[in-house]
Amino acid sequence: MTGYLDSTNKQNQHVVSFDYTQFLCESSRQHWTFFEALTAQLGRFKRKQIETYEGFFPSEAFTLSVTHSLSSLYSDVSNLVTLVEEAKRQHIETLNIFLPYALDAAELEKIRRKTGALVTQHEGDRDFLQIMLYTQTT
Repeated sequence: MTGYLDSTNKQNQHVVSFDYTQFLCESSRQHWTFFEALTAQLGRFKRKQIETYEGFFPSEAFTLSVTHSLSSLYSDVSNLVTLVEEAKRQHIETLNIFLPYALDAAELEKIRRKTGALVTQHEGDRDFLQIMLYTQTT
């Protein structure tokens, strides 16, 4: 996972990348107990305060903040909407999410509708979503 601040414009553009493929791989190795599954569900409804992660790259801070909000028990759309909502809270302007497979048109539309973000899917050697949360004015 990488993150960087791109200062090619007069304003810094906060761009963060998240590897959803890695999340799915790591979560598939977990063996959930009933208590863990219940805790994951309850954690979804509990709004966490925004923590500061001094000394971390933006993508590392973002990953740490979403660790307990995502679950392989949830749909891809639900997890991706959660990622976008957290990116909004952290004032991230562009979020790149690397995927193990392309999403279909209905899934993309659900994400757009639930988040209000500009979502573009890029397919190739590595599928990813580019999500523009804020547009810059010149």
